Amino acid sequence: MKDATPKSAWTVVGYSDDALCIALAEASGVALEVIRRKDHLEYFCEYFKKVGVRAILIENHYIDRDFLEDFAAYYVRCFQPYERTCARLHFFTEALSPTDFAAILDGTAVERRGRLEQTYVGFIVVKPLPQTIIGRTCLATYDADGGRRNFPITRKYSVNLFGIQLAVNTLAFQEQDRVAAACATSALWSAFHGTGVLFQHKIPSPVEITHSATVQGLLDSRALPSAGLNKIQMANAIRQVNLEPLLISAAEEWDLKGTAYAYARGGVPALLLGKLVETNTPPGHAIGLHAVTVTGYSLGLPAASPVGPHGFLLRASRIDKIYCHDDQVGPFARMEADGKAPHFSISTSWRSGESGTRGSIRFTPEHLLIPLYHKVRITFSSVLEYVAGFDAVLRRLITLAKSPIPELEWDVFLSSVNSYKTELIASHLPAARRRDLLEQSMPKFIWRALACFADGTKALEVLFDATGIELGRYCFRVIEIDPRVGDFLRTVWVRNPGIHDVLRRGSGWEIIAPLVGVA
Repeated sequence: MKDATPKSAWTVVGYSDDALCIALAEASGVALEVIRRKDHLEYFCEYFKKVGVRAILIENHYIDRDFLEDFAAYYVRCFQPYERTCARLHFFTEALSPTDFAAILDGTAVERRGRLEQTYVGFIVVKPLPQTIIGRTCLATYDADGGRRNFPITRKYSVNLFGIQLAVNTLAFQEQDRVAAACATSALWSAFHGTGVLFQHKIPSPVEITHSATVQGLLDSRALPSAGLNKIQMANAIRQVNLEPLLISAAEEWDLKGTAYAYARGGVPALLLGKLVETNTPPGHAIGLHAVTVTGYSLGLPAASPVGPHGFLLRASRIDKIYCHDDQVGPFARMEADGKAPHFSISTSWRSGESGTRGSIRFTPEHLLIPLYHKVRITFSSVLEYVAGFDAVLRRLITLAKSPIPELEWDVFLSSVNSYKTELIASHLPAARRRDLLEQSMPKFIWRALACFADGTKALEVLFDATGIELGRYCFRVIEIDPRVGDFLRTVWVRNPGIHDVLRRGSGWEIIAPLVGVA
Protein backbone atom coordinates (compact mmCIF):
# COMPACT_ATOMS: atom_id res chain seq x y z
CA MET A 1 0.00 0.00 0.00
CA LYS A 2 1.16 3.51 -0.71
CA ASP A 3 1.82 5.99 2.06
CA ALA A 4 -1.23 8.15 2.72
CA THR A 5 0.96 11.30 2.88
CA PRO A 6 0.07 13.60 -0.04
CA LYS A 7 2.76 13.91 -2.68
CA SER A 8 3.59 16.70 -5.06
CA ALA A 9 2.54 16.28 -8.68
CA TRP A 10 6.07 15.46 -9.80
CA THR A 11 9.59 14.74 -8.60
CA VAL A 12 12.87 14.97 -10.51
CA VAL A 13 16.01 13.02 -9.54
CA GLY A 14 19.32 12.31 -11.20
CA TYR A 15 19.61 8.78 -12.50
CA SER A 16 21.53 6.04 -10.70
CA ASP A 17 20.68 2.41 -10.05
CA ASP A 18 19.94 3.28 -6.43
CA ALA A 19 17.78 6.22 -7.45
CA LEU A 20 15.76 3.94 -9.74
CA CYS A 21 15.33 1.39 -6.96
CA ILE A 22 14.17 4.06 -4.50
CA ALA A 23 11.81 5.59 -7.06
CA LEU A 24 10.18 2.21 -7.71
CA ALA A 25 9.84 1.56 -3.98
CA GLU A 26 8.37 4.94 -3.13
CA ALA A 27 6.02 4.94 -6.13
CA SER A 28 4.63 1.49 -5.29
CA GLY A 29 4.88 1.53 -1.50
CA VAL A 30 6.89 -1.71 -1.60
CA ALA A 31 9.93 -2.23 0.64
CA LEU A 32 13.35 -1.57 -0.89
CA GLU A 33 14.57 -5.12 -0.24
CA VAL A 34 11.65 -6.49 -2.25
CA ILE A 35 12.42 -4.17 -5.16
CA ARG A 36 16.10 -5.15 -5.10
CA ARG A 37 15.16 -8.82 -5.48
CA LYS A 38 13.15 -8.22 -8.64
CA ASP A 39 14.76 -9.53 -11.81
CA HIS A 40 13.26 -6.57 -13.70
CA LEU A 41 15.41 -4.16 -11.70
CA GLU A 42 18.62 -5.77 -12.97
CA TYR A 43 17.31 -5.67 -16.53
CA PHE A 44 16.30 -2.00 -16.30
CA CYS A 45 19.62 -1.00 -14.74
CA GLU A 46 21.52 -2.67 -17.57
CA TYR A 47 19.26 -1.05 -20.17
CA PHE A 48 19.42 2.48 -18.73
CA LYS A 49 23.20 2.28 -18.46
CA LYS A 50 23.41 1.15 -22.09
CA VAL A 51 21.23 3.95 -23.48
CA GLY A 52 22.74 6.60 -21.20
CA VAL A 53 19.82 7.71 -19.04
CA ARG A 54 20.68 10.66 -16.77
CA ALA A 55 17.39 11.80 -15.23
CA ILE A 56 14.12 10.41 -13.90
CA LEU A 57 10.95 12.46 -13.68
CA ILE A 58 8.31 10.84 -11.47
CA GLU A 59 4.68 11.66 -12.26
CA ASN A 60 3.25 10.90 -8.83
CA HIS A 61 -0.47 10.70 -9.60
CA TYR A 62 -1.20 8.85 -12.83
CA ILE A 63 -4.33 6.98 -13.87
CA ASP A 64 -3.47 4.06 -16.14
CA ARG A 65 -6.34 2.68 -18.18
CA ASP A 66 -5.14 -0.93 -18.07
CA PHE A 67 -4.62 -0.94 -14.32
CA LEU A 68 -7.93 0.84 -13.79
CA GLU A 69 -9.70 -2.01 -15.63
CA ASP A 70 -7.90 -4.57 -13.45
CA PHE A 71 -8.66 -2.52 -10.35
CA ALA A 72 -12.38 -2.33 -11.14
CA ALA A 73 -12.60 -6.04 -11.93
CA TYR A 74 -10.68 -7.36 -8.93
CA TYR A 75 -8.71 -5.13 -6.57
CA VAL A 76 -11.54 -2.77 -5.59
CA ARG A 77 -13.36 -5.72 -4.01
CA CYS A 78 -10.44 -6.78 -1.85
CA PHE A 79 -10.56 -6.21 1.90
CA GLN A 80 -7.12 -4.57 1.70
CA PRO A 81 -7.71 -0.99 0.41
CA TYR A 82 -5.49 -0.86 -2.70
CA GLU A 83 -5.14 2.47 -4.44
CA ARG A 84 -6.38 2.96 -7.99
CA THR A 85 -3.80 5.55 -9.02
CA CYS A 86 -0.32 4.67 -10.22
CA ALA A 87 2.90 6.57 -10.69
CA ARG A 88 4.69 6.99 -13.99
CA LEU A 89 8.47 7.22 -14.22
CA HIS A 90 9.87 9.10 -17.24
CA PHE A 91 13.47 8.75 -18.39
CA PHE A 92 15.77 11.20 -20.20
CA THR A 93 19.30 10.98 -21.56
CA GLU A 94 20.08 14.55 -20.53
CA ALA A 95 20.46 15.87 -17.00
CA LEU A 96 17.37 17.56 -15.58
CA SER A 97 16.91 19.39 -12.27
CA PRO A 98 13.69 20.34 -10.44
CA THR A 99 14.50 24.00 -11.24
CA ASP A 100 14.82 23.16 -14.95
CA PHE A 101 11.47 21.40 -15.06
CA ALA A 102 9.71 24.10 -13.05
CA ALA A 103 11.00 26.67 -15.55
CA ILE A 104 9.60 24.59 -18.41
CA LEU A 105 6.18 24.50 -16.75
CA ASP A 106 6.39 28.25 -16.02
CA GLY A 107 7.00 28.90 -19.73
CA THR A 108 10.43 30.48 -19.22
CA ALA A 109 12.47 27.64 -20.77
CA VAL A 110 10.93 26.87 -24.16
CA GLU A 111 14.22 25.73 -25.66
CA ARG A 112 14.75 23.37 -22.72
CA ARG A 113 11.35 21.83 -23.39
CA GLY A 114 12.55 20.95 -26.90
CA ARG A 115 15.54 19.20 -25.39
CA LEU A 116 13.19 17.07 -23.29
CA GLU A 117 11.43 15.89 -26.43
CA GLN A 118 14.72 14.98 -28.10
CA THR A 119 16.20 13.10 -25.12
CA TYR A 120 13.10 11.17 -24.05
CA VAL A 121 13.63 7.40 -23.65
CA GLY A 122 10.17 6.37 -22.41
CA PHE A 123 8.31 5.50 -19.23
CA ILE A 124 7.41 2.82 -16.70
CA VAL A 125 4.00 2.80 -15.01
CA VAL A 126 4.39 1.66 -11.39
CA LYS A 127 1.35 -0.09 -9.91
CA PRO A 128 0.39 0.11 -6.19
CA LEU A 129 0.58 -3.66 -5.62
CA PRO A 130 2.54 -5.73 -3.09
CA GLN A 131 5.06 -7.25 -5.52
CA THR A 132 4.08 -7.18 -9.20
CA ILE A 133 4.52 -3.46 -9.65
CA ILE A 134 5.76 -3.10 -13.25
CA GLY A 135 2.80 -1.87 -15.27
CA ARG A 136 2.63 -0.53 -18.81
CA THR A 137 6.21 0.09 -19.86
CA CYS A 138 7.20 1.85 -23.07
CA LEU A 139 10.95 2.18 -23.53
CA ALA A 140 12.87 2.90 -26.71
CA THR A 141 14.55 -0.07 -28.37
CA TYR A 142 18.30 -0.54 -28.51
CA ASP A 143 20.00 0.92 -31.59
CA ALA A 144 20.23 -1.12 -34.78
CA ASP A 145 23.97 -1.81 -34.39
CA GLY A 146 24.62 -1.45 -38.11
CA GLY A 147 21.53 -3.39 -39.13
CA ARG A 148 22.15 -6.39 -36.90
CA ARG A 149 19.35 -5.64 -34.44
CA ASN A 150 15.85 -5.38 -35.89
CA PHE A 151 12.68 -4.33 -34.04
CA PRO A 152 9.96 -4.21 -36.71
CA ILE A 153 7.02 -4.52 -34.29
CA THR A 154 6.99 -1.04 -32.85
CA ARG A 155 4.53 1.84 -32.90
CA LYS A 156 4.45 5.43 -31.73
CA TYR A 157 3.27 6.02 -28.16
CA SER A 158 2.36 9.65 -27.49
CA VAL A 159 2.84 10.99 -23.97
CA ASN A 160 1.39 14.15 -22.49
CA LEU A 161 3.52 15.14 -19.51
CA PHE A 162 1.83 18.15 -17.89
CA GLY A 163 1.12 19.53 -21.36
CA ILE A 164 4.51 18.64 -22.82
CA GLN A 165 4.13 16.41 -25.88
CA LEU A 166 6.59 13.50 -25.86
CA ALA A 167 6.74 10.32 -27.92
CA VAL A 168 8.57 7.01 -28.05
CA ASN A 169 8.60 4.27 -30.70
CA THR A 170 8.37 0.89 -29.02
CA LEU A 171 5.99 -1.91 -28.04
CA ALA A 172 4.29 -1.86 -24.65
CA PHE A 173 5.38 -4.36 -21.97
CA GLN A 174 4.21 -5.22 -18.49
CA GLU A 175 4.87 -7.73 -15.74
CA GLN A 176 2.26 -10.38 -15.07
CA ASP A 177 0.51 -9.78 -11.75
CA ARG A 178 -0.69 -13.40 -11.30
CA VAL A 179 -4.20 -12.08 -10.59
CA ALA A 180 -5.60 -10.44 -13.70
CA ALA A 181 -2.75 -11.51 -15.98
CA ALA A 182 -0.57 -14.60 -16.03
CA CYS A 183 2.36 -14.80 -18.48
CA ALA A 184 0.16 -15.81 -21.43
CA THR A 185 -2.15 -12.84 -20.83
CA SER A 186 0.79 -10.43 -20.61
CA ALA A 187 2.21 -11.87 -23.84
CA LEU A 188 -1.15 -11.49 -25.60
CA TRP A 189 -1.50 -7.94 -24.28
CA SER A 190 1.86 -6.94 -25.78
CA ALA A 191 1.05 -8.71 -29.05
CA PHE A 192 -2.29 -6.90 -29.31
CA HIS A 193 -0.47 -3.58 -28.94
CA GLY A 194 1.25 -4.49 -32.21
CA THR A 195 -1.68 -6.01 -34.09
CA GLY A 196 -4.09 -3.32 -32.85
CA VAL A 197 -2.39 -0.73 -35.06
CA LEU A 198 -1.52 -3.10 -37.92
CA PHE A 199 -4.95 -4.73 -38.17
CA GLN A 200 -6.97 -1.91 -36.57
CA HIS A 201 -8.70 -3.56 -33.64
CA LYS A 202 -9.41 -2.44 -30.08
CA ILE A 203 -6.59 -3.22 -27.66
CA PRO A 204 -8.05 -4.99 -24.60
CA SER A 205 -6.74 -4.61 -21.07
CA PRO A 206 -5.19 -7.63 -19.30
CA VAL A 207 -8.36 -8.40 -17.37
CA GLU A 208 -10.41 -8.16 -20.57
CA ILE A 209 -8.03 -10.62 -22.24
CA THR A 210 -8.36 -13.06 -19.34
CA HIS A 211 -12.15 -12.84 -19.43
CA SER A 212 -12.35 -13.28 -23.21
CA ALA A 213 -9.94 -16.24 -23.11
CA THR A 214 -12.09 -18.00 -20.52
CA VAL A 215 -15.49 -16.96 -21.87
CA GLN A 216 -16.45 -20.56 -22.59
CA GLY A 217 -16.00 -21.47 -18.94
CA LEU A 218 -13.39 -23.22 -16.84
CA LEU A 219 -13.87 -26.63 -15.31
CA ASP A 220 -10.77 -26.89 -13.15
CA SER A 221 -10.04 -23.29 -12.16
CA ARG A 222 -11.48 -19.78 -12.04
CA ALA A 223 -10.89 -16.84 -14.36
CA LEU A 224 -9.67 -14.47 -11.59
CA PRO A 225 -7.19 -14.89 -10.03
CA SER A 226 -5.71 -16.25 -13.26
CA ALA A 227 -3.63 -19.41 -13.04
CA GLY A 228 -2.61 -19.08 -16.68
CA LEU A 229 -4.03 -19.81 -20.11
CA ASN A 230 -3.64 -22.83 -22.36
CA LYS A 231 -3.31 -22.70 -26.15
CA ILE A 232 -7.05 -23.02 -26.75
CA GLN A 233 -7.81 -20.17 -24.36
CA MET A 234 -5.14 -17.99 -25.96
CA ALA A 235 -6.70 -18.73 -29.35
CA ASN A 236 -10.09 -17.70 -27.92
CA ALA A 237 -8.64 -14.37 -26.81
CA ILE A 238 -7.23 -13.79 -30.31
CA ARG A 239 -10.60 -14.48 -31.90
CA GLN A 240 -12.26 -12.03 -29.51
CA VAL A 241 -10.36 -9.16 -31.21
CA ASN A 242 -11.51 -10.45 -34.63
CA LEU A 243 -8.18 -12.02 -35.56
CA GLU A 244 -7.47 -15.63 -36.47
CA PRO A 245 -4.93 -17.73 -34.50
CA LEU A 246 -2.34 -19.70 -36.47
CA LEU A 247 -0.52 -22.40 -34.47
CA ILE A 248 2.80 -23.62 -35.89
CA SER A 249 5.39 -26.01 -34.51
CA ALA A 250 8.60 -24.33 -33.33
CA ALA A 251 10.35 -27.41 -32.00
CA GLU A 252 13.07 -27.21 -34.67
CA GLU A 253 15.48 -24.31 -34.99
CA TRP A 254 14.66 -23.93 -38.70
CA ASP A 255 10.93 -23.61 -37.97
CA LEU A 256 11.38 -21.08 -35.18
CA LYS A 257 13.78 -18.78 -37.00
CA GLY A 258 12.11 -18.90 -40.41
CA THR A 259 8.55 -18.48 -39.18
CA ALA A 260 9.16 -15.91 -36.44
CA TYR A 261 11.22 -13.79 -38.85
CA ALA A 262 8.74 -14.04 -41.71
CA TYR A 263 5.86 -12.68 -39.65
CA ALA A 264 7.85 -10.31 -37.41
CA ARG A 265 9.39 -8.51 -40.38
CA GLY A 266 5.85 -7.91 -41.57
CA GLY A 267 5.02 -6.29 -38.22
CA VAL A 268 3.13 -9.29 -36.82
CA PRO A 269 4.20 -10.38 -33.31
CA ALA A 270 4.25 -14.12 -32.65
CA LEU A 271 3.62 -15.70 -29.27
CA LEU A 272 6.34 -18.21 -28.49
CA LEU A 273 5.14 -21.06 -26.28
CA GLY A 274 7.30 -23.66 -24.61
CA LYS A 275 8.88 -24.96 -21.41
CA LEU A 276 11.45 -23.49 -19.05
CA VAL A 277 14.08 -26.02 -17.98
CA GLU A 278 16.68 -25.78 -15.22
CA THR A 279 19.80 -27.41 -16.70
CA ASN A 280 21.78 -27.55 -13.44
CA THR A 281 19.55 -30.28 -12.00
CA PRO A 282 20.05 -33.47 -14.05
CA PRO A 283 18.44 -34.69 -16.16
CA GLY A 284 16.92 -31.20 -16.53
CA HIS A 285 14.14 -30.10 -14.23
CA ALA A 286 11.12 -28.59 -16.02
CA ILE A 287 10.09 -25.39 -14.24
CA GLY A 288 6.87 -25.02 -16.18
CA LEU A 289 5.20 -23.67 -19.29
CA HIS A 290 5.92 -20.14 -20.41
CA ALA A 291 4.83 -17.69 -23.13
CA VAL A 292 6.69 -14.67 -24.50
CA THR A 293 6.04 -12.24 -27.34
CA VAL A 294 8.56 -12.22 -30.19
CA THR A 295 9.34 -8.57 -30.89
CA GLY A 296 12.58 -8.59 -32.89
CA TYR A 297 15.66 -10.48 -33.99
CA SER A 298 19.41 -10.16 -34.43
CA LEU A 299 20.96 -11.11 -37.77
CA GLY A 300 24.31 -11.77 -36.14
CA LEU A 301 25.55 -14.81 -38.07
CA PRO A 302 27.80 -14.00 -41.04
CA ALA A 303 26.20 -16.43 -43.50
CA ALA A 304 22.96 -18.30 -44.05
CA SER A 305 22.95 -22.01 -43.14
CA PRO A 306 22.04 -24.51 -45.89
CA VAL A 307 18.84 -26.41 -45.16
CA GLY A 308 17.46 -29.54 -46.79
CA PRO A 309 18.98 -31.81 -49.46
CA HIS A 310 19.39 -28.94 -51.93
CA GLY A 311 21.10 -26.54 -49.52
CA PHE A 312 18.34 -23.93 -49.61
CA LEU A 313 19.55 -20.64 -48.12
CA LEU A 314 17.14 -18.51 -46.10
CA ARG A 315 18.14 -15.13 -44.67
CA ALA A 316 16.33 -15.94 -41.42
CA SER A 317 18.93 -18.65 -40.68
CA ARG A 318 21.37 -15.79 -39.94
CA ILE A 319 19.46 -15.12 -36.72
CA ASP A 320 21.53 -15.66 -33.58
CA LYS A 321 19.14 -14.02 -31.10
CA ILE A 322 15.48 -13.26 -30.90
CA TYR A 323 14.17 -10.41 -28.77
CA CYS A 324 11.09 -11.08 -26.68
CA HIS A 325 8.84 -9.33 -24.22
CA ASP A 326 9.36 -11.73 -21.32
CA ASP A 327 7.12 -10.60 -18.48
CA GLN A 328 9.54 -11.98 -15.86
CA VAL A 329 12.61 -10.26 -17.33
CA GLY A 330 11.82 -7.14 -19.33
CA PRO A 331 11.01 -5.75 -22.79
CA PHE A 332 13.10 -6.84 -25.79
CA ALA A 333 14.91 -9.42 -23.66
CA ARG A 334 17.56 -11.49 -25.44
CA MET A 335 17.00 -15.20 -26.07
CA GLU A 336 19.95 -16.74 -27.87
CA ALA A 337 20.10 -19.81 -30.10
CA ASP A 338 23.59 -20.67 -28.92
CA GLY A 339 23.63 -24.45 -29.52
CA LYS A 340 24.83 -25.15 -25.98
CA ALA A 341 22.12 -27.69 -25.12
CA PRO A 342 21.99 -31.24 -26.57
CA HIS A 343 18.46 -30.61 -27.83
CA PHE A 344 17.25 -27.41 -29.44
CA SER A 345 16.63 -24.73 -26.84
CA ILE A 346 17.45 -21.07 -26.38
CA SER A 347 19.03 -19.16 -23.53
CA THR A 348 17.06 -16.90 -21.21
CA SER A 349 17.83 -14.17 -18.70
CA TRP A 350 15.95 -15.97 -15.95
CA ARG A 351 17.69 -16.35 -12.62
CA SER A 352 18.14 -19.87 -11.25
CA GLY A 353 16.11 -20.61 -8.14
CA GLU A 354 18.90 -22.89 -6.93
CA SER A 355 21.93 -20.63 -7.26
CA GLY A 356 20.44 -17.22 -8.01
CA THR A 357 22.67 -16.93 -11.10
CA ARG A 358 21.72 -16.55 -14.74
CA GLY A 359 22.48 -18.91 -17.60
CA SER A 360 21.19 -22.27 -16.38
CA ILE A 361 17.50 -21.79 -17.23
CA ARG A 362 16.75 -22.47 -20.86
CA PHE A 363 13.59 -22.21 -22.93
CA THR A 364 12.51 -25.17 -25.06
CA PRO A 365 10.28 -23.84 -27.88
CA GLU A 366 7.19 -25.85 -28.77
CA HIS A 367 4.83 -23.64 -30.78
CA LEU A 368 4.38 -20.23 -32.32
CA LEU A 369 0.87 -18.79 -32.00
CA ILE A 370 0.36 -15.98 -34.50
CA PRO A 371 -2.60 -13.55 -34.43
CA LEU A 372 -3.53 -12.76 -38.03
CA TYR A 373 -6.00 -10.66 -39.96
CA HIS A 374 -8.68 -13.05 -41.18
CA LYS A 375 -7.85 -12.45 -44.86
CA VAL A 376 -4.21 -13.53 -44.44
CA ARG A 377 -4.85 -17.13 -45.47
CA ILE A 378 -1.63 -18.24 -47.17
CA THR A 379 0.98 -19.39 -44.65
CA PHE A 380 4.73 -18.95 -44.63
CA SER A 381 5.24 -22.69 -45.13
CA SER A 382 3.13 -22.67 -48.31
CA VAL A 383 5.12 -19.80 -49.81
CA LEU A 384 8.38 -21.40 -48.77
CA GLU A 385 7.43 -24.60 -50.61
CA TYR A 386 7.11 -22.65 -53.87
CA VAL A 387 10.34 -20.75 -53.34
CA ALA A 388 12.35 -23.80 -52.26
CA GLY A 389 11.00 -25.73 -55.26
CA PHE A 390 12.14 -23.03 -57.65
CA ASP A 391 15.51 -22.74 -55.92
CA ALA A 392 16.09 -26.52 -56.16
CA VAL A 393 15.32 -26.53 -59.91
CA LEU A 394 17.56 -23.52 -60.49
CA ARG A 395 20.44 -25.11 -58.57
CA ARG A 396 20.09 -28.33 -60.56
CA LEU A 397 20.08 -26.50 -63.89
CA ILE A 398 23.07 -24.35 -62.91
CA THR A 399 25.02 -27.47 -61.91
CA LEU A 400 24.17 -29.32 -65.14
CA ALA A 401 25.01 -26.31 -67.30
CA LYS A 402 28.14 -25.55 -65.26
CA SER A 403 26.99 -21.94 -65.10
CA PRO A 404 28.97 -19.42 -63.01
CA ILE A 405 25.80 -17.86 -61.57
CA PRO A 406 26.26 -17.64 -57.78
CA GLU A 407 23.77 -19.24 -55.41
CA LEU A 408 20.83 -17.26 -54.08
CA GLU A 409 19.91 -16.34 -50.53
CA TRP A 410 16.18 -15.85 -50.01
CA ASP A 411 14.45 -13.30 -47.80
CA VAL A 412 10.82 -14.41 -47.34
CA PHE A 413 8.44 -12.29 -45.26
CA LEU A 414 4.90 -10.96 -44.96
CA SER A 415 4.16 -7.37 -45.92
CA SER A 416 1.28 -4.99 -46.40
CA VAL A 417 0.91 -3.59 -49.89
CA ASN A 418 1.28 -0.06 -48.50
CA SER A 419 4.66 -0.90 -46.94
CA TYR A 420 5.79 -2.55 -50.17
CA LYS A 421 4.85 0.40 -52.37
CA THR A 422 6.37 2.91 -49.95
CA GLU A 423 9.65 1.00 -50.24
CA LEU A 424 9.18 0.63 -54.00
CA ILE A 425 8.80 4.34 -54.74
CA ALA A 426 12.22 4.97 -53.17
CA SER A 427 13.87 2.08 -55.05
CA HIS A 428 16.31 2.23 -57.97
CA LEU A 429 14.27 0.09 -60.37
CA PRO A 430 13.96 1.45 -63.91
CA ALA A 431 11.30 4.17 -63.96
CA ALA A 432 8.88 2.33 -66.28
CA ARG A 433 8.98 -0.89 -64.25
CA ARG A 434 8.68 0.96 -60.95
CA ARG A 435 5.65 2.90 -62.18
CA ASP A 436 4.07 -0.28 -63.52
CA LEU A 437 4.40 -1.91 -60.09
CA LEU A 438 3.20 1.17 -58.23
CA GLU A 439 0.09 1.38 -60.40
CA GLN A 440 -0.68 -2.35 -60.29
CA SER A 441 -3.63 -3.33 -58.12
CA MET A 442 -2.40 -5.69 -55.41
CA PRO A 443 -3.87 -7.51 -52.39
CA LYS A 444 -3.84 -5.76 -49.03
CA PHE A 445 -1.31 -8.29 -47.68
CA ILE A 446 1.40 -9.97 -49.73
CA TRP A 447 4.27 -12.37 -49.25
CA ARG A 448 7.59 -11.14 -50.58
CA ALA A 449 10.39 -13.51 -51.58
CA LEU A 450 13.52 -11.52 -52.39
CA ALA A 451 16.50 -13.38 -53.84
CA CYS A 452 20.01 -11.93 -53.47
CA PHE A 453 23.47 -13.01 -54.55
CA ALA A 454 26.18 -13.49 -51.94
CA ASP A 455 27.47 -9.93 -52.43
CA GLY A 456 24.04 -8.53 -51.55
CA THR A 457 23.00 -7.73 -55.12
CA LYS A 458 19.27 -8.24 -55.58
CA ALA A 459 18.51 -10.78 -58.29
CA LEU A 460 14.74 -11.05 -58.39
CA GLU A 461 11.63 -10.69 -56.25
CA VAL A 462 8.51 -12.85 -56.22
CA LEU A 463 5.19 -11.55 -54.91
CA PHE A 464 2.46 -13.83 -53.55
CA ASP A 465 -1.14 -13.02 -52.67
CA ALA A 466 -1.33 -13.62 -48.90
CA THR A 467 -5.13 -13.39 -49.09
CA GLY A 468 -5.47 -16.15 -51.70
CA ILE A 469 -6.49 -19.78 -51.28
CA GLU A 470 -4.17 -22.77 -50.94
CA LEU A 471 -5.43 -24.52 -54.09
CA GLY A 472 -5.27 -21.37 -56.20
CA ARG A 473 -2.45 -19.62 -58.03
CA TYR A 474 -1.24 -17.01 -55.58
CA CYS A 475 2.13 -16.13 -57.15
CA PHE A 476 1.08 -12.99 -59.06
CA ARG A 477 4.29 -11.17 -60.00
CA VAL A 478 7.95 -12.02 -60.65
CA ILE A 479 10.26 -9.01 -60.87
CA GLU A 480 13.69 -9.27 -62.49
CA ILE A 481 16.16 -6.94 -60.83
CA ASP A 482 19.46 -8.46 -62.03
CA PRO A 483 19.10 -10.17 -65.47
CA ARG A 484 21.51 -13.06 -64.86
CA VAL A 485 18.98 -15.56 -63.50
CA GLY A 486 16.31 -14.71 -66.08
CA ASP A 487 18.79 -14.79 -68.99
CA PHE A 488 20.09 -18.17 -67.86
CA LEU A 489 16.62 -19.72 -67.58
CA ARG A 490 15.54 -18.34 -70.96
CA THR A 491 18.64 -19.80 -72.58
CA VAL A 492 18.04 -23.21 -71.00
CA TRP A 493 14.36 -23.09 -72.04
CA VAL A 494 15.14 -22.34 -75.67
CA ARG A 495 18.00 -24.84 -76.01
CA ASN A 496 16.40 -27.76 -74.15
CA PRO A 497 12.75 -28.26 -75.21
CA GLY A 498 12.90 -31.78 -73.79
CA ILE A 499 12.79 -30.49 -70.22
CA HIS A 500 9.71 -28.30 -70.70
CA ASP A 501 7.28 -30.88 -69.31
CA VAL A 502 9.56 -31.58 -66.33
CA LEU A 503 9.73 -27.91 -65.44
CA ARG A 504 5.98 -27.46 -65.86
CA ARG A 505 5.31 -30.19 -63.31
CA GLY A 506 7.72 -28.79 -60.71
CA SER A 507 6.65 -26.80 -57.65
CA GLY A 508 8.60 -23.76 -58.85
CA TRP A 509 6.87 -23.51 -62.23
CA GLU A 510 4.79 -20.45 -61.29
CA ILE A 511 8.05 -18.55 -60.77
CA ILE A 512 9.81 -20.00 -63.83
CA ALA A 513 6.92 -19.39 -66.27
CA PRO A 514 7.00 -15.57 -66.34
CA LEU A 515 10.81 -15.58 -66.44
CA VAL A 516 10.88 -17.71 -69.60
CA GLY A 517 7.95 -15.86 -71.16
CA VAL A 518 5.23 -18.52 -70.84
CA ALA A 519 1.76 -17.24 -69.91
